[in-house]
Amino acid sequence: MSNEIELKFQINNCDIADLQSFLNQWASSDELEFSSLSNNQRTFSTLSLCNCYYDTADNYLRNHHCGLRLRVTESNESKQYEMTLKRDSHAIAGLHERTEYNVDLSCPQLDLSLFPVGVFPNNCDIEKLQKNLQPLFTTNFTRQVWLISFANSEIEVALDLGKITSNGKFKPIQEVELEIKQGNKQDLINFAIELSRFNLHLFSQSKASRGYRLLLNKPVTSELFSAQIEQDLPNLLNFWQQNEEYALENNDFSYYKQLLIQINEVLINLNLQIEPDFEQWQMAIQRIDSIAKFAYSEVNTKLKLKLISEINGI
Repeated sequence: MSNEIELKFQINNCDIADLQSFLNQWASSDELEFSSLSNNQRTFSTLSLCNCYYDTADNYLRNHHCGLRLRVTESNESKQYEMTLKRDSHAIAGLHERTEYNVDLSCPQLDLSLFPVGVFPNNCDIEKLQKNLQPLFTTNFTRQVWLISFANSEIEVALDLGKITSNGKFKPIQEVELEIKQGNKQDLINFAIELSRFNLHLFSQSKASRGYRLLLNKPVTSELFSAQIEQDLPNLLNFWQQNEEYALENNDFSYYKQLLIQINEVLINLNLQIEPDFEQWQMAIQRIDSIAKFAYSEVNTKLKLKLISEINGI
């Protein structure tokens, strides 16, 4: 079992090469520094990941906040099989935390009995669940991985490029994930701020949640403003993130401008110590001419990351 803590972002095609170059240079510097201490390679070759997600016809796992995945990982040297159960996911904007159970397999076939006792919901009949499982969607992508030493932490950076497929439909995967391998959230967020120059857009939807949306043909929905959002920073960030993703998907410029006005008013009233980032963001929203350009901008992403820091007491 592991507790996965990661930040998820989307990235534009035009920024991928610059990000790769930056991470290659950083990882190469790390490798020179640590070569005398370890034989571990800190920059990994590109992997091919083929993932199939399973559930019952009535979405038993989904309804109990669980996700089940079978992964085939191919590199130049080998092919590996892994079964993963994720549960109790918690997200604030693009910061995701969840419990994860991984089991290595000898072949690409699910066997739920290999998971530790107690990982499934209470009163779950594992044999019955196994019989009723069916494949729902796939997420197939190439992954390039860098292991980065930053401050007191080791952070794994993954660039994923591919697609989610279900019922003959697909959605692209063009994501950057930052995961703590050793260390703390403060370093994770601060390194993400370093990378915000590459126009990374914080993303609240996991690949699995997007897969379910595609399977069920459910679009991203907007969230109505409420009094609770005005008083609670995590709720404000989730409101902001969900409605920004709604505006992006629907290309609704007027809606997005109104959203930013609401966010600005709430942040003023909360009186947080987030200068100069908030002032720079306020100046930028007066010149906005594109949803995507602003949503992916460094000034927008940095402010959200600073607010996540506030929530975590950093």
